[in-house]
Amino acid sequence: MDIKDVVLKPIDSNQSSQQSSKTAGSGDSFADILKKSLDEVNKLQNKADQSIKDIAAGKMENIQDAVMAIEKADVSLKLLTEIRNKAIEAYKEVMRMQV
Repeated sequence: MDIKDVVLKPIDSNQSSQQSSKTAGSGDSFADILKKSLDEVNKLQNKADQSIKDIAAGKMENIQDAVMAIEKADVSLKLLTEIRNKAIEAYKEVMRMQV
């Protein structure tokens, strides 16, 4: 984890509003971030499946690498499932609100 220098600057309301509009327009959308996360989890799952096949075929010499790949895939899938559950829970909470 990189920690960069913290620079304190005086607050200028015009400057901060311009910066926020720039970052909002140039950043990835929520859909893009979600798609990247899904792709990453899918890639880890495929890597874990390939590791299992390699172990079964006797191609892999170091079983620790396979275990690491399987655990990474498992943890990433659990995290994705929890994020999905929280999103569904938030959606249900919004739908219960009376307008």
